[in-house]
Amino acid sequence: MRFLFKRETKILLTIIVIAVVVALLLIFTGVFGLKSSLEGSLKLVHASKGLNQYEITVDFDPDSKTLVCHQSVLYKNKSEDLLTHLYFHLYPNAFQYEDRAVFEKSDMNRAYPNGFSPGSIDLSSVRIDGEDVNYVLGGYSEDILMLLTEGDVASDQKLNIEMEYTVFLPDSMGRFGYGENMYKMVNWYPIACVYDENGWNLDPYYAIGDPFYSDAANYEVTVKAPADYILATTGELKAKKKQGKDISWQIQALAVRDFALLACNGFETVSKQVGKTLITSYFYTADAGEKALDYAAKSLSFFNEVFGVYPYFQFAVVESDFYIGGMEYPNLIMLDHDLYQKRNSGYLELVTVHETAHQWWYGLVGNNQITDAWMDEGLTEYSTLLYYGNRYGEKKEEEIYQNIIGEGKYNILSSLWSLGILDETIHRPIYEFADWTFYDMLVYGKGAMLFHSIREEIGEEKFFQSLQKYYKENQFQNAGKSDIIQAFNQVTGLDWQQHFDSWLYDGP
Repeated sequence: MRFLFKRETKILLTIIVIAVVVALLLIFTGVFGLKSSLEGSLKLVHASKGLNQYEITVDFDPDSKTLVCHQSVLYKNKSEDLLTHLYFHLYPNAFQYEDRAVFEKSDMNRAYPNGFSPGSIDLSSVRIDGEDVNYVLGGYSEDILMLLTEGDVASDQKLNIEMEYTVFLPDSMGRFGYGENMYKMVNWYPIACVYDENGWNLDPYYAIGDPFYSDAANYEVTVKAPADYILATTGELKAKKKQGKDISWQIQALAVRDFALLACNGFETVSKQVGKTLITSYFYTADAGEKALDYAAKSLSFFNEVFGVYPYFQFAVVESDFYIGGMEYPNLIMLDHDLYQKRNSGYLELVTVHETAHQWWYGLVGNNQITDAWMDEGLTEYSTLLYYGNRYGEKKEEEIYQNIIGEGKYNILSSLWSLGILDETIHRPIYEFADWTFYDMLVYGKGAMLFHSIREEIGEEKFFQSLQKYYKENQFQNAGKSDIIQAFNQVTGLDWQQHFDSWLYDGP
């Protein structure tokens, strides 16, 4: 017994010593990470106060290609005006009609490789504060829901809006729908239209650009899906529960601009921690999934340093049945399956970095992507260039600038613009661009050149200070042209209005 006591005491002391050493290591090596995580949590909690609250339950059936949903929105009139009606976007209805498609005619075969397939959303009931309410479907493709409220909605007044609906997914390689490998539930639920200084924003789903404009909101989403499916979503997974043959996924997302949901029964995953953010690559093409993870991790780390820390704790990079290259959503980016093929390895990095930069520009600092597309796309394109310079050096940065941004986009048609044959105005609504080619060259190409011109004039230090100020002061909000100009003005002590206008409306 005496021997056993000594041995047990020795083991116990060893455990205590190890525990103390581990604790000290955690304190000395992890205190800053812990502090950063706590600050991130507090920032999200603070940002989430006063935002609209969405609670959505979803029954996802891959066999019938449907989502059966119940949605409750705690809506607050954050304006100073009396609102006589409320409006929601019903984006799935934009996919109803072939002759009103959300794709350019030249892209229809790529968008619908198996022939046109309609998508839609079918409302079965709408209630406000427990009472049935009358509503009207309008817009170009019945994609705007107008709620006829009982009386005006006063400033700061809150309403509880409940909806029951079914979403029908199209067989489409666009943003929304499904393909051979996976399902893309993006822009899929009724989302409140933005009411700003210009009133209600009721734009349709245009075929050019990213025709979305939304306020940050909080989401609690519960998805029931077959047990063999893996979900990649906006937000943090809080719990997974077995429900017969299905799994219930409970997800929370605070202070995000939208909620995306992707599903596949063949996803492989690999993850990496960057600061407080866990990045997960979801893929079904071997090898390239780890490359996408590396590109996302390197770019997220760089943007954390030069723009300001990403406040969320998760970020998903998802290989998708998608033909348009890449698309950003909060905490998640979709990447074209073709990018994962060896022949496109260079473009996989380029698109991954671009979409990751969108987590800052539009995801966190929002803007009206219909009227002010240059604000997120031009800055995001230039952020991509900055990444290449940081990772590979000045020579690679110059190569990317000339081949992808300058000569590769804007300069191709600059001679026509200089002759006055074509309008080179950047700052105009997306529906005024003739096609994706001109939109890309001006909004992405010339937009990025605008920011390059400023960086060359004021130097790197003040350039990054200006972007950090812009990010800090407009985080979780919707910004306008005056906000980004103000950030540069305040940091440099100069007035940049004329410089911006010369690029946005005239020649450089």
